[in-house]
Amino acid sequence: MSKKPEAIVFFDLDGTLFDSNLNVLSSSLEAIIKLKKNNIIPIIATGRSPCEVADLLHKTQIDSIIGMNGQVVIYAGEKVFANNINKDVISRIYHFSKQQMNIPLSFLNYEMIRISEHTQPAEVFYDYIKRKVPPVDDQVYLSQPIQMLLLLCEEGESNYTAVFPELTFIRNTPYCVDVFNHGGSKANGIIQLLNKKGFTNVPTYAFGDGMNDFEMFQTVDHPIAMANAVSELKDQAEFVTDTNNNDGIAKALQKFGLI
Repeated sequence: MSKKPEAIVFFDLDGTLFDSNLNVLSSSLEAIIKLKKNNIIPIIATGRSPCEVADLLHKTQIDSIIGMNGQVVIYAGEKVFANNINKDVISRIYHFSKQQMNIPLSFLNYEMIRISEHTQPAEVFYDYIKRKVPPVDDQVYLSQPIQMLLLLCEEGESNYTAVFPELTFIRNTPYCVDVFNHGGSKANGIIQLLNKKGFTNVPTYAFGDGMNDFEMFQTVDHPIAMANAVSELKDQAEFVTDTNNNDGIAKALQKFGLI
């Protein structure tokens, strides 16, 4: 069992810890340093994979992440949970996407990202999140565990839900849809972490702005919505702080007495 922190704070990225330019405000960086000095553990909780945010983890000196909407959990640099998608299911959705939908895929695990083909939708999406287009390997799922897929499209995901009831589909940006095992979520990742590390009685806080934070807000003790959050999430929040561009993270941490 790990030494218990005084509290744990989970941070969504896009629209939350990231400002509108995908940067972390200096006030947020300073707040994270103060949290750690107070034995309060900051953890990223994001739809992105750990390898996508390696630079951010280095910059913030955060070594724990609920990644890919809870499909992998890394605590203090150690993988403690991974929710792999069945290879047969991946094969089915790959062929359905290619043959019937003409929608390219991204294949993700906590160490790497590959795409099924290099297309304009792939370029548009990865440019949107300021990342290079990953290498092409449409057979990677046969040799590597895959925890999440992306549908690289602006529409069309509604055609998948009846065909793939074992999967969950959540639109995360205008240009992609997150796909993972049904029942997987940031909330499930948090529960896995708390149970496996013996932290079930540690106070938990979470910051978020979108619908992929909904279950997380229902799981933590203190859900905090950004002022720029969707209204449905604000309705679930204990507190609505300022925007992601106006020191919302630091202001809320100060309000709750964490820094």
